[in-house]
Amino acid sequence: MRSDGLALGGAIHPLMQQASPLSLALADKGAFLSGRNGVGKSTFLRTVGINLVAARAFGFCYATSAALPALPVHASMRSEDSLLGGESLYLAELRRAKELLAASTADVPGIFLVDEIFRGTNHLESVSAAAAVLDELASRALVLVSSHNLVLAPLLAHRLDPYFIARASDGALSLSAGVLAHTNGISLLADHGFGAGIESNAARVCAWLGNGR
Repeated sequence: MRSDGLALGGAIHPLMQQASPLSLALADKGAFLSGRNGVGKSTFLRTVGINLVAARAFGFCYATSAALPALPVHASMRSEDSLLGGESLYLAELRRAKELLAASTADVPGIFLVDEIFRGTNHLESVSAAAAVLDELASRALVLVSSHNLVLAPLLAHRLDPYFIARASDGALSLSAGVLAHTNGISLLADHGFGAGIESNAARVCAWLGNGR
């Protein structure tokens, strides 16, 4: 794998008010980012991206310390379906994934930021396709990917080190090694007023699926 690594200390996004500074250092492997819904995984990918671009273009970062390679930045952040273009979400994601793979074969492949890859198909095929594409991409270049599909973490552990973002009671964020242990997708049903019955049924189906049914 070609990688010059990167290190960011106390990095923030300049457009975020009261941003929580986060630090990350990568060397020979990329990163798999997990975290609860709404915690800021996508924002952190954008934070890394804007610091990489600012460092290369202007020679400064929105961070207390930084050691960043002067490499191109490629991103797949918000693929959408297109009514006018006749392209479904999954087809748009496939097209962008092929573009990323093609870019990774360049003499200077760059750094790749990928957010929630392959949302547009069923879970089984989403995980399978994501694992195959990300494995190939990360074999060629430095990759940072965020995903709610936590099963990707062990599948890609030989390429990507796992990290998770968590929010403390005071609202501050932290970035730690490892994979998110407790998700919040179902508990958010109750928080948003869906009612105890829907939450209970959802929890029951989740447990059933989690047992491999």
